[in-house]
Order: sequence, then structure tokens, then C-alpha cells
Amino acid sequence: MLFLKTCKTHNSNHIMTFLSHFRMNTNLLQQHAAFKKQATASSSKPTSKPTAKQSAPRTNEPSKKRFKPDTKSVANNPNTFKWLKTTVDRLRRRYQKERKPVSIDDLIKMTGLDLDPHEKAWLTNALKDNPKVLFEREKEKFSFKPSYPMHNKDDLLNILREHYDNGMGGIMELDVKECILKAEEVIAELKSENLLKCVTRSDKQVVIYYRDTSVECQLSEDFKELWNTISVKEISENDIENYLKRVGIATMEGYGLKKKNAMKKKPVKRKRNVKMLNSHLDSKMLKEFD
Repeated sequence: MLFLKTCKTHNSNHIMTFLSHFRMNTNLLQQHAAFKKQATASSSKPTSKPTAKQSAPRTNEPSKKRFKPDTKSVANNPNTFKWLKTTVDRLRRRYQKERKPVSIDDLIKMTGLDLDPHEKAWLTNALKDNPKVLFEREKEKFSFKPSYPMHNKDDLLNILREHYDNGMGGIMELDVKECILKAEEVIAELKSENLLKCVTRSDKQVVIYYRDTSVECQLSEDFKELWNTISVKEISENDIENYLKRVGIATMEGYGLKKKNAMKKKPVKRKRNVKMLNSHLDSKMLKEFD
């Protein structure tokens, strides 16, 4: 009985081992079939050979050529004055509101000009040379350069007082208008306060002066009428000069026109033609007598 049990146990072990080997072989067969299927699928796809990248031939020339503007041909364009005036006026209006510099690209956008690179280069050089434009080389930006650093009513009054104290006279109204926004209103306000006086010159240009009310005095109307009735038309300049000398008042030197002295012509020396009679004599021995 023990022998039969041992044989039965031994046979069962063999059966289990066989079954385990059979399962392993089945898995291997399935893996092998899957590998073959994958291999046949990949072989059916067209294979593309990797192409080698063609290296560009090396040259000594730089990749980007340096731009050389042709400003001479642009200078012959009749629109150059219009471009320059438009940009300077735009800088002036910008100065009245905000005093920040601007680049050439932004300035062209503000003015709406359509310029090519050559025209842009010409305009840049023209703005650098313009006396009413200030160029900052470090920032490569432009701003308006006024005649006087004024921005409001107080600045104008301080500059007028400084000119008055130093004996520098007044300032042009055009210079005020290019610096201050709504300059007409500012001038009218100071004029109503008796702080300045406007004088129109013969060329119709207006000059603004500081008005010092402390030195002004009131004159009677009788004195003004008496002054206006006095006429000096019949008195010549020589009479006035002689009268001032008698009173002890010296006149200005160089007053009046100086008469030019007539230039005396120097007589031209003419050579006398002497007829040689004694040709046998040496020329060094001969003398000319008047």
C-alpha cells in the first residue's frame, strides 16, 4: 500500500511538472507568434533613409550687409523741407505738454510720414543739425530746444524780470508762443496785472518787456498837451548839437553820417621815350636829365 501511494505521488509530481512545462511552452509560442506578426507589419511600411544635412559653404563675407544710406539723392527731393518742418513742429507741440525725448521711429509714427530707410537717415541727420532740436546721443532721442526755458506764467515773469534787472531788454513774443501752451492767454493775464508791456516794432514783431510800476509817475494832461505842441522840425541837427554843447551836454561820438573824403588820384609816372643818338656809347654811361 505504501508503494502504491509512493508511485501515485511520484506520478502526480510528473504530471504537474509536465503541465507547468506545457504552459511555459504555450506562452513562448504566443510570444513568438506576436513577434513574427510585428516583424511582418514593420517590414511592409516604407522605410525612409535619413538624409544628411548639407552644410552651407563657409564664406568670409558677413551674413548681414551694413546699410549705407544715400542721403545725397534724398536731398534733391522737394519734400525734405516739409518733412523737417513737420517733425520740428511736432517736437514743439510735444514740449508744450511733456518734455520727454522721443526716438526717430516714434517721431515718424507721430507725424504719420511714410519714409524709406534712406529718407529716414536723411531726416535723422537734418534733425541733429537743426538749431531748434536737442539730440541726446546716449539715448538716441530728440526733443525741442526752446529759446528760453519757460513752461508757464511764472517762468515767463521770472525771465522778463531777469532781463530787466540785467539791462537785456525784452523777449520776442514768438519765443514765448513756442514754449508756453496758450501763450496768448498767459500774456493777456500778465498784461491785465500791469506786469508786462508789449511793443510792436516796425517789422510788426511784438517784443514783451517787464513793467516796473515802482518807477512810473503820473503826468498831468496839461503837461502832455504842452509836450505834443512843441515842434522841432525847423531845427537842424547842427543847431541841436551846438545847443547841447553850450548847455554842457556832450553829444554821442559818431552820431550822423560821415562824409567820405574824396580820394586823390596819384599821378601815374610815364616812361619817357629817349631816342638813342650815340649808339656807340654804353647804356650805363648814359644818364637821363629832366
